[in-house]
Amino acid sequence: MNRFGFIDSSGIIKKDKFFGTGLLVVKSVGDMIDKLAKNRQPAYAVVKANKDKVIEGLLAAGKQNEAIKILRASKHFEMKFDNIRPTTESYYKRMIDIFLSDPDNRFSAMVIDKEHPGFDENHVNDAWEAYTGYSASLVVREMRNLQSDSLCLVVDEITRPNNKPLSLEDTFLSKLRSKINKEPTLKFENIFGAVSIESHSNFLMQLTDILLGAIMYDFKKKAGMVSDEMERKKEGLVEKVRSSFGVQSLAGDFTKHSPVYFSVFEAQWNNHNKKNSTP
Repeated sequence: MNRFGFIDSSGIIKKDKFFGTGLLVVKSVGDMIDKLAKNRQPAYAVVKANKDKVIEGLLAAGKQNEAIKILRASKHFEMKFDNIRPTTESYYKRMIDIFLSDPDNRFSAMVIDKEHPGFDENHVNDAWEAYTGYSASLVVREMRNLQSDSLCLVVDEITRPNNKPLSLEDTFLSKLRSKINKEPTLKFENIFGAVSIESHSNFLMQLTDILLGAIMYDFKKKAGMVSDEMERKKEGLVEKVRSSFGVQSLAGDFTKHSPVYFSVFEAQWNNHNKKNSTP
């Protein structure tokens, strides 16, 4: 069976306590994109109407410069975890329902706590190597569960540093090959492609961001890092994910097989060597 895997990350590894990598695996790509696209249309209409209302109010108050500032700051509309607001929460919850509607869908996430004993601080100095290494580790972990399937991997685009000779795709595939070659039961030939894309151009990448964002939220909440304002904006959506899998928190190590496969684990280190997640 051919499947597509969408990989996203959350956090800035050089400065944040938590860094996460998420992998969404989908078989029926076209059907999922169609459903997510139809859900995005009314969400965008709400956001646009609210922005237009703010701009009209500023213009009526003679605050043209502030209105121009908002217009200049406008970006591509994305359904991302950071953008959840009470006015659009229902559409984000609908994205979770779409994810849960197909039993062939799968999601797994690895969370790195930089304050965990044994974390190798050298990884902080090279975000490129860390991102590609963690992503490759997560894919290998998933391949152990899907040994008869082939994967095409879609990774969130990041800027290649000038001192890196290979593209993001080639760097990622090189690390993936090295890890797969260490596992006798896995075959690199089961990876039939890799491509990087910008998240605003793909609804499944945005869904990956939302699922990973919900997990990261609970890790931050457990660590006392969630503000009242963040809780007001995000708690409803995160609770939707929690209740869907019958857990009180997404911050921990657990795997659920119903209504779809959903797995979360925190990276562990032994003598500075990560278990299941060495770049």
